[in-house]
Amino acid sequence: MLSDAAVEIEAAPTWAPEGQGGGQADWQSVDRALRTIARRRATLDADEAHWLRKAEALQIWRPLGMVSALDYLERVLGYGPRAAQERLRVARALGTLPELTTALAHGELPFSAVRELTRVATPATEAAWCKAATGKNLRQIEELVADHRPGDRPDDPPDPEARVRVVRFELSAETFALLRQARAVVDDEHGSHLPDDQFVATLCNAVLDDKPATEPTGRAKFQIAVTVCERCRQGWHDGAGAKIAVDPAAVERAMCDAQHIGSIDGATPERAHQDIPPSVARFVCRRDGGRCRVPGCRSARGLEIHHLVHRTDGGSHDALNLALVCSGCHLAHHRGALTITGTADHIEVRRAAEPTLVKAIDAHVDAPANGNAHVDAVANSNARVGAPAKLDSAIVRTQAKEALVGLGWKPAIAQAAVSAASAALGTEATLERLIFEALRQCPRPSS
Repeated sequence: MLSDAAVEIEAAPTWAPEGQGGGQADWQSVDRALRTIARRRATLDADEAHWLRKAEALQIWRPLGMVSALDYLERVLGYGPRAAQERLRVARALGTLPELTTALAHGELPFSAVRELTRVATPATEAAWCKAATGKNLRQIEELVADHRPGDRPDDPPDPEARVRVVRFELSAETFALLRQARAVVDDEHGSHLPDDQFVATLCNAVLDDKPATEPTGRAKFQIAVTVCERCRQGWHDGAGAKIAVDPAAVERAMCDAQHIGSIDGATPERAHQDIPPSVARFVCRRDGGRCRVPGCRSARGLEIHHLVHRTDGGSHDALNLALVCSGCHLAHHRGALTITGTADHIEVRRAAEPTLVKAIDAHVDAPANGNAHVDAVANSNARVGAPAKLDSAIVRTQAKEALVGLGWKPAIAQAAVSAASAALGTEATLERLIFEALRQCPRPSS
């Protein structure tokens, strides 16, 4: 019945009359009025979230001839696309968060604060987040939430990798059309619809990468843009005057192909050096055809050199241990979403959602007729120097580390656990034994 869906709305209060003699209302009356409006608005937001959950369960947009809940929110409630998505997300989250729902309904927290807290709060942690948010304004709550993930507590150490920044642009029709065209080209190169973060990173790399794709110079891509603390290995990215903390995966990615300028605390600069010799870097770029080696990705922009066996696992700067990958695939690998193993002539790729390995085509893609870029040319060159047994052991350690990352451990913890397990078992341990022993070395999760 319609009466069941009725929402009781308190009658609008009558504000204090203006002062005698036509003067303005006193500031206390105005303050009380505005605070009352804020509390009533919060109560209405809590009611709306409740009814939005019921509306989604009943799919009320179907008998009304609309295509989705978002269409309903735009047409009936007047929300824009982004606001409609956020309203629906918060409504779903509040279904399992009774304390936040109560705080919103009683006007203790405004909707904007609850919107941020629902990004990280869970039934087990919502009480701590409500307490931490009390007395803070929206900006302070945003900063509190920014470096945490769902399930974290407010007093947990901040994780820079968890921070997401929202950027808004106002574009003319012509520029918007160009942006859509650029997105279509980039998506076609990668063979999939890229997330916003990866798409913007690809555009930025296309601008910042000043060396022509057809003429590789061999210079390291990461020179002074990333600063790394020698003691704690925390990294910061210098972006046009702003020093932004980056996660360990971004530091690992930069260290694959870095130019070191030494300490910046001294009175004089140190001599710069890069890990991969320019001649080897040029060789790898030519050999791999100037394209990303990951199967399904054909990107020729934002290319970086990746160590197939990580340097921390004993991998060398040998050409057989190096492969050309795009920045998106490279960062996805170091974040654990993509596993890239093997050697340059037999690359194996596993995506987090795909249990089976995908073997990459060897590196002579788009090679010239004389075959100079074929990876088999490495076999008789000085680039192959590592002993097979040592390389195989390093590959096993890398695979074990990626397995732990796939299980949810942070890369630094996974690396330390695999190193300890390898020291205990020796270099002849199988992958299964190494993973089992590494799991025993991992810290016990906090309850």
